[in-house]
Amino acid sequence: MIPEKLRKYFSPEPFYQTMVPVIFANAIISMAISFPILTTGIGASSHDLLGIIPFVAHYFLLNLTAGLFVYCLSALPFKKLIIPLSAFLFFCLQTVLLIDMKIFTMFHYHINALVLNLLTTEGASDSLILGQGTLLTFAGLLLALFLIEILIHISVRKISRKPGQGEKGPLLRNISKAIFFAGLLLIALDKGMYAYADLVNDTAITRNAKLYPLYQPLTIKRFMKSVFHLELNREQGFKVLTAHKGINYPKEKLRFDPAKDKKYNIIILAVEGLRFDMLAKDIMPNVWAFGQENSIYENHYSGGNGSRFGIFSLLYGIQGSYWHNFLAMRISPVLIDTLIENGYDFRILSSTALTFPEFRKTAFIRLSDSIEDTFATRDMTVRDMTITERLTDYLSSRKSGKPFFAFLFYNSSHEPYKYPAEFEKFRPVLKKKEINYFLDINRETVGMMKNRYKNALFYTDYLIGKILSSLKQNHLLDDTVVVITGDHGEEFYENNYLGHTSSFDDFQTKNLFVAHFPGQRHRIIERLTSHQDLVPTLMESLGCISPTGDYAQGISLIGEREHPYVTSANWDTAAIIDEKYKIVFSTELYNVNLFEVHNRKDYALIKNSRDAIKEEKQHLLDNFLKMSEFYK
Repeated sequence: MIPEKLRKYFSPEPFYQTMVPVIFANAIISMAISFPILTTGIGASSHDLLGIIPFVAHYFLLNLTAGLFVYCLSALPFKKLIIPLSAFLFFCLQTVLLIDMKIFTMFHYHINALVLNLLTTEGASDSLILGQGTLLTFAGLLLALFLIEILIHISVRKISRKPGQGEKGPLLRNISKAIFFAGLLLIALDKGMYAYADLVNDTAITRNAKLYPLYQPLTIKRFMKSVFHLELNREQGFKVLTAHKGINYPKEKLRFDPAKDKKYNIIILAVEGLRFDMLAKDIMPNVWAFGQENSIYENHYSGGNGSRFGIFSLLYGIQGSYWHNFLAMRISPVLIDTLIENGYDFRILSSTALTFPEFRKTAFIRLSDSIEDTFATRDMTVRDMTITERLTDYLSSRKSGKPFFAFLFYNSSHEPYKYPAEFEKFRPVLKKKEINYFLDINRETVGMMKNRYKNALFYTDYLIGKILSSLKQNHLLDDTVVVITGDHGEEFYENNYLGHTSSFDDFQTKNLFVAHFPGQRHRIIERLTSHQDLVPTLMESLGCISPTGDYAQGISLIGEREHPYVTSANWDTAAIIDEKYKIVFSTELYNVNLFEVHNRKDYALIKNSRDAIKEEKQHLLDNFLKMSEFYK
């Protein structure tokens, strides 16, 4: 039985009488504040029903969440403070939305830790000059919001004091109920629309995922597959948009000089979790030997500490933080578009399904007929062997004179690190086929786990050796660019982390990177390089004479220019990496307080980071702009 006092406090009638009107009024305020977001061009048009429904539903949901929190507080003893607390909470919500709206309409990303720290760092005002007029306008808007909240709460309190008297009482309650259930219906409709749009690749709706602050999309692919056995991940028949609302990628129409177009074949061998210190003769002898004849980049960073963001930066040439919007809009890379226009053949071979990570919807959205990523066996070692044989067969039998682009994604080195028994070189190892993370992993056994990882790479190296041999036997190296690298790194408690996506230290972000460029001699490059540098390098070989900044944020790997810093990203955080520090910050509003400065070498947290932030001010400002430069 529910206690009478709690039943009284949480009866639905007071909720409809007092809270729903406040929620409704504040939802209108939120929509009025955030309406300029609809005109940025990233989401659906404000004149389109597909834009209005998620817009209204999202801001109703935000205010409903705040209202439910306030209503739960009404059970506490300090009832006289509930109204002031409610007014203050909704005022804070509207203030955050106001600031977020202005930032988003200017830079096309929401409030994040980088924004806050730039606004609060001493000396940042030298470059970010807000001006007295801006501050006065902002103060005036805050005062107006505060007065409006006071007016709303006082009015609702007066109306609800005698809810049962007169003819208007039941009518007002019924209106409140109608508003509440209409709001819930819109929220359900919005989530249902997004789930359906994600299934059928309707970018007019999926692009809204990054439009609104704190928006949570609903996807049901796994449910549809497991319950109804429907495979809805494929991109066959999907029409790629030629114009992308709100995206300015490339910034200008690219220009090419036919005289500089070398039309090299391109092979990218991407290995799951291939970190920088695995380029050793005993671990990867074939790749090591290949490096002794070609270019080894010893200070090379992935654009992310997870597969999506690492491969995205490798094939798009821009920061991994753009991933979410490019996925939502299904945007193809400039590199792939250029290769298609130049008549290249394509072989996209992956031992893991390219639906997860969603490379069928991003990097290879235009190449669905050239992808092989499904196999009869679940054994990753067999899959890796299969994709190797598919490529070597193609290299040996190709009759077309057309250049080709091949991308292979090896996955045996993903946890639990698989390899055939004859490749067990490093011992002792955990013998289990699957690793029990509750029972098997601790600081005493992690060395055995790392040995499994090294054995998996020893096997992968053997497969890569087959491809390199095939290239030599078919006399293709003089006409082929070959890149061997990882999507990210892999850690085994070297800095108290395990696996990847958990840290931006070197073990998770610094990759092995060996490249063969026809005509280039063996060299060891020690300057700071990034996955973002590959696209400019390849585009230059294709005769692109447009400024690199029109389509990428990297620097040619062949030249001698140096990065002042590079970046790495994941789902909701990113890092600025230079020779001295790694500055980690949240890219999302819900984790806005995350801002850490680490020593680059040992990833030790710098506790008193104020001086370091001042020292890195220019890099922060530069990256602040780079995170938005490919938005309109």
